[in-house]
Amino acid sequence: MSKVATYLRGHISGEVSARSDVCQAVSTDGGVLSIKPELVIYPRTTNDVRKVTRFAWQLAEKGHVMPITVRGAGTDPTGAAIGKGISLVTMAHMNQLFEYDAKQKLLRLQPGATVHGVSQALSLHGTALMPLFGSIGIGTIGGAVASGVAGPLSGKYGTIEKAIDQLEVVLANGDVIQTGRISKRELNRRKGLQGMEGDIYRGIDGLIEENGELLDSLRADDATGYNAIADVKQKDGSFDLTPLFVGSQGTLGIITEMIMRAEFRSLHFGVAALVYQSANDARDALDALCKLQPAFIEYFDAALFDAAADRGHVFQFYAEAVAKTPGESVILLGFDDFNERHREKQLKKVVKLVAKANVAVTTANGDVAGDLMAALDVAYYTSFPDTVETASPGLYGGFHIPGERFEEFCGHLSELADKLHTALPLAGHAYTGTYTVYPSLSLHKVSDKQLIFKLLDELTSLVTSCGGTMISEGGEGRLKGKFVYAQLDETQVKLYQDIKSVFDPHGILNPGVKAANDVKHLAELLRDHHDVGQLGRFGI
Repeated sequence: MSKVATYLRGHISGEVSARSDVCQAVSTDGGVLSIKPELVIYPRTTNDVRKVTRFAWQLAEKGHVMPITVRGAGTDPTGAAIGKGISLVTMAHMNQLFEYDAKQKLLRLQPGATVHGVSQALSLHGTALMPLFGSIGIGTIGGAVASGVAGPLSGKYGTIEKAIDQLEVVLANGDVIQTGRISKRELNRRKGLQGMEGDIYRGIDGLIEENGELLDSLRADDATGYNAIADVKQKDGSFDLTPLFVGSQGTLGIITEMIMRAEFRSLHFGVAALVYQSANDARDALDALCKLQPAFIEYFDAALFDAAADRGHVFQFYAEAVAKTPGESVILLGFDDFNERHREKQLKKVVKLVAKANVAVTTANGDVAGDLMAALDVAYYTSFPDTVETASPGLYGGFHIPGERFEEFCGHLSELADKLHTALPLAGHAYTGTYTVYPSLSLHKVSDKQLIFKLLDELTSLVTSCGGTMISEGGEGRLKGKFVYAQLDETQVKLYQDIKSVFDPHGILNPGVKAANDVKHLAELLRDHHDVGQLGRFGI
């Protein structure tokens, strides 16, 4: 590997490291797996990325596959930011904000720019990338696109895909393309191109034509595989590859530049916290509360607030509500109207709507809403307890449950918790029906390591049986594919495999991600503790 490192150092402007400690530092992400790469590369330019991928392509043509895994901050919990071969870390140098068009609210930037940095820069103009609300600040924009981030505000503002204007992508062979919606005439021109760009446009258009009925059946709330192929070609013949790269987790190409579309945002929220004595009453109220069109509406099992209190963090509104009668569920909803009076009016509607229920209501508007907003992160104390031996892996989030089946799902989830002898507190974005469960597992115990996969299997089956989808936000990574694809029709799985083959015929880009990996192989990659120390320096 030293010869490969020496060769690449002579051809790119970024740094190449084969040091064991450096490779070890990027062998983990926000999940439970560990895979140590042979090389870590910190590219400075798109040209650096081109040269690295071209080198790997040439090796693959000779029968030697050198995998490339793109990595931002490494916060992904599914194993998509780790891999053998080359770890291509964009955060070190490819983190520039190039220009901002205030009139069109368009920002041109590199993928390694952080969520915090971009948010701070845009706030100077009174704008924001709304789908990033609630994302980890140290996370990168490239990572947000690659994992298909949605977030608490997605019900009102849409997912990260809606915020993308154009992408610059390095393909598996080192060629560079720009994505964006093109006309039918331009599509025909690009299909006639020589080289990989032409191959991709011909290949994807061909798959769309061959799988028309299947594409019509794909759900908009499902991000499994490359489901977004249904959004590539419109009825007018226009064509845009962008949706395929959103949520692709670096398996189809390497994003090296983006143009993102910001929106004006309010700096203040009017927030209502509702503590229900009955979980059934809370779930029954969700539909009516959603009709008020808040910016966000979050549902929590009260067990998450109890866990925070057990560790010393007491939310005053919750403590006062449960002082006499225990609560079962908490709903937080917020309005982001620019006008303070409008926010206050909406909060009064909330109070009136739930007046007859057994619920404790606390409201706050503007600058004084900070304490209630902080409760959005209540799951922190369950996800990251004081001992590194125990944690709640972030594997069990991003699944979608239809609103009309939510009550049924919660009943079955309680039964599953009893069956597996582990608590499964639930929280999520009620506006979009996207939820997460937070089991506490000890990764040094063999029984809990087995439970990681058992729970993935059982939860995937449960979500599917309730008319939902396991992948609505985020991606399969290395861990979920086996269980998710088992629920799909063979023709759908084959379509996703064919898409991967069109973009990456040699299997260079993040092999093993968005794939049905063998459980025994995954078990060998499991860590014996949940160390998030590197991310802890920045806040998680």
